Amino acid sequence: MSSRLCISCVNTRVSLIGFDLERRVPFWFCPANVLRACGVCYDGEALWAASDRQLTRIDGKGLSFVALPGPYPNYAHSIHRIDDGLFAVADTGNSRVLLFDGSLFPLALSPIEEWGEAVPLDAIHVNDMLPFADGFLVSAFSHQPFSRLKKKNLPWAKWKLGTLFYLSREHETTIARIAASGIACPHSLTRFRDDIFCCSSASGDFLHFVRERDYSLRLSECIHVTDTHFVRGALRLSDMWVLGGSCPRHKSEGGGMALYLVHDGGEIEQIVLDITGEIYDILPWEPAMVAISETLLKAPSLSPGNGIAEDVLSGDFPPRCACPEEYR
Repeated sequence: MSSRLCISCVNTRVSLIGFDLERRVPFWFCPANVLRACGVCYDGEALWAASDRQLTRIDGKGLSFVALPGPYPNYAHSIHRIDDGLFAVADTGNSRVLLFDGSLFPLALSPIEEWGEAVPLDAIHVNDMLPFADGFLVSAFSHQPFSRLKKKNLPWAKWKLGTLFYLSREHETTIARIAASGIACPHSLTRFRDDIFCCSSASGDFLHFVRERDYSLRLSECIHVTDTHFVRGALRLSDMWVLGGSCPRHKSEGGGMALYLVHDGGEIEQIVLDITGEIYDILPWEPAMVAISETLLKAPSLSPGNGIAEDVLSGDFPPRCACPEEYR
């Protein structure tokens, strides 16, 4: 696998960063007034970015947009290609996972579907998913509406209320089972060698789970990565994990965003990025990114709408840049 990375950032003045892991330097970026991103994925030809109330598809020919259905603002987080032409999107504002076939949303699964209209906005902060058994494994910040805890300023992150749900579909109803719990803001679900890994973001840990005979998960290993960053974003390379670290969500300033290299032998290295912000996803830098970078270089600047507030696009953004010749 190439040592070049594509890093997506949320709530940051840049949305995408091209990073050379061998040289340990960034070589390209896209400012957030050109593209809004949170979760990102490839479909083989294009890059998909999920953010706010829409999905954005970018390839060498241009950009196209897909609006997510309500009723609440969606706060779209992770997006993954599940199969040819099929994607799964974390619709965080509506506490559900949406399946998307490129034009329609044929199915929604929610851990709290039975609450009906009583579900509040961003009730449990559903943020990621992956296929699991005959359904999906889904990460959320709590098993009960954590928005109520936030209003009371209770330490829901410190108390590790985060939950991994196993969601399946039976008789046109979502069945939710708790597969694992006690996680401080889970993010970045991924599978490696049939085991499940995720970030315990607020505690700075990377968790390794083994599936039991049923749908449940057993914690096999907890790797403490950092005390200075909110850990989110995970990519497996040949002999290590690359994890993302964000300082704004952590009580201790970590000197900007960072990458953490968690080697199989136990060594952990930190690479500080000279940018203040939040890393959400880390992908390999695919050959298609060259054409995608050219599209973003020519794209018009964003205007408020589709859930993008006007104040989000105000202020100074760095100028957009072209992909250097040596990375083409």
